[in-house]
Order: sequence, then structure tokens, then C-alpha cells
Amino acid sequence: MQTLFTITTLKSISIMLTVMILLLTCANTAVYAQQDEQSKSAPATTESKTAEKTDSTAKSPSQITIEIPAPAPLTQQHKEDLKHYLPSAKVKALLAGPDDYLTLITENASVNNKGVMVLLPDWQQGATNPKAINFLRNKLPQQGWTTIAIQPSSKPENYPSTALKVTEQQQENKTLLEDYQLKFSAMINAVISKASEYPGIVVIVAQGNHGVMLVELFDEQSSNPVSVMPNAVILLSSYALTNQQLVDTANSDFAKKIAYSEYPILDLYLRYDHPIVLDKTKQRLALAKKEMKVYYRQRQLNNSSVGYYPEQELMIQINSWLKSIGW
Repeated sequence: MQTLFTITTLKSISIMLTVMILLLTCANTAVYAQQDEQSKSAPATTESKTAEKTDSTAKSPSQITIEIPAPAPLTQQHKEDLKHYLPSAKVKALLAGPDDYLTLITENASVNNKGVMVLLPDWQQGATNPKAINFLRNKLPQQGWTTIAIQPSSKPENYPSTALKVTEQQQENKTLLEDYQLKFSAMINAVISKASEYPGIVVIVAQGNHGVMLVELFDEQSSNPVSVMPNAVILLSSYALTNQQLVDTANSDFAKKIAYSEYPILDLYLRYDHPIVLDKTKQRLALAKKEMKVYYRQRQLNNSSVGYYPEQELMIQINSWLKSIGW
């Protein structure tokens, strides 16, 4: 019995050893196969790394240039916005010499036809400027006015001058404004001619720096004549923007031209307005009284947001002034 047990045990051990040898053989075969695959893929990996190094060497961070397109001019942005957001029937192109301007024409919606209000926003502002222009554009037609809001050109580049000397600033500012003033004159002539197609009087509402340029244009009739003078002008927070050393002179000249003008002027400004506006309004009023300009009225409007005109008070001031003149 003992001999038989021993033989059986030896057979079992032999079988177990055979199984273990087979398992080890299979494992080695798998390892060798994996190593072969890695060795085959190694040259490709090395080549890709070499290519990456070559690319990085060819284009170092200091040599990589990213082309960033320049933004469209502000005037072009305003034009595209008007064409995109407003009905095409209201957006009309106005040709003024070699340039074209977009106008928003809203015809009189009342039985009583009073005339035309030309709405001229300030530099860098759109024809739908929410500070005052857009409200007048929508409200005045209900009171008998046809409104023509025009999209002007942007402020001349590099204005005001950055020169160190005052004399250089004056010369550079003059050069920068000459071309703009010619275009401005052509634009005003074109829009007044367009306004003359409608019955009634013509009143121009000018905001900010364009109010100054408008008064200067009417004052220089000999050099830049206007085809048809408007019946009246309304100024909204108008002041002459220039270098700090030239502010007093420029705005004093503006005040004198207002006082010497022969057309009616309503001069409106805000309680919370541009510092130059608040500083120079008293001078304009004093010179107008000195020259006994009859149809000149100056009023301050109370506002809660800087630069924004209170809508109802604005309409009251405009209507009361027009009635005092007889319109």
C-alpha cells in the first residue's frame, strides 16, 4: 500500500510540474511578443519625436507671429449696426461729395406739419445715441416734425495733438481738422438740402463738439458757404474739445460766435455734464446778453445719469422755446 501511495504521489507531482512548465512557456512567449511589438513601434516614435523637435526648432515662440485683424473703423461699425438692426426702409444713404452718410428718416406722424429736425450726434456717437438723439428721433414725429438723424464721421485720428509745445499743438490740430471740416461742410449742405424737400422750417439739433463745428461753419460763410441756412439751432452740451492749454481760447471763440450769430439758438446743458461744458456756459450767456442776442436761451436740465438728458424736460424746453419764437 505504501509503495502504491508513493507512486501515485510522484505521478501527481509530475503532472503539476508539466503544467507549470507549460504556463511559464506561454508567459515567456507573450513577453517576447510584446517586446517585438515595442521594438517595431520604437523607430516610428523616435521619428515623430525628432519631427516635433525639428518643428519646435524651426518655429520658436519668439518667431511665431499671430495675425490679428485690425478692428473696423468706428464709423463703419455704426453703419453696419444701423443696417443690421433697423428696417431698411428707414435707413437711407446720403451722398455728400465723395463720401456717403447713413440717415434715419422718420416722417411726420401728426396732422400738423411743423417742419424738419436734423439730429446730429457727437463724435464717436451713433445716430441712435440714447443720451438724447434717439428719444427725439422717435418722439418729435408725433408732434408734427420729420426727423433726419445722420451718422457722422468719427473724430479725426490723433486729435487733439500730443505735441509738447502749444504752437505745435495749434498747428497739428489745424491740420487734423481741415479735412474733417471740409467733409463736415459737405455733409451739412447735403442734409439741409434733403430737409428742404419737406415742408416747414428746418432746425438742427447738434450735440457736443459738432455743435461747435456747426456754429463755426455758419460763421465762415465766405469760405465755406452753406446752400441754405437753417431756421434755428439747438445745442446739446456743446463745447470745444482741444488740448488743455487751448481750451479757454477755443471755447471763448465759440461763445463769441454764438453771441454774434443772427439765427435763434437754444443752448441746453445738464447739471451733471462734461466739466468743460459746466465751466463755459456762463461765459456764453454773458456774451449773448452783452450783444443783446434776442433769440438766445440757455437752460440747465436736471439729470440723474451723467450725459443723459431727462426726456420729458428736454421736450418741454424745446417746445416752449419754439413757441416763444412763434413756431
